[in-house]
Amino acid sequence: MNKFGKLEILSITLIVITLFNTSLAENLNSTLIVSTIIALTTMFKGVMIIDHFMEQKEGNKILKLMMRAYFFVFPMLIIITLFV
Repeated sequence: MNKFGKLEILSITLIVITLFNTSLAENLNSTLIVSTIIALTTMFKGVMIIDHFMEQKEGNKILKLMMRAYFFVFPMLIIITLFV
């Protein structure tokens, strides 16, 4: 029998991604690579939080779209700024 539920697994996944990002930032010298990876994982984490913890998967479509746009637009702006 599985001891962990879906939300526990998602929480652990979010923590592992955060620890990975922290380790990456501490150990790599390339600002471009680190910032790009962190921005991409932030997008992924944002979608996970919106869909599962805020329960927007079945919620208001416009609100879901606006929240997802936030997690896609701002990290992409960070990446674009790094390349300019």
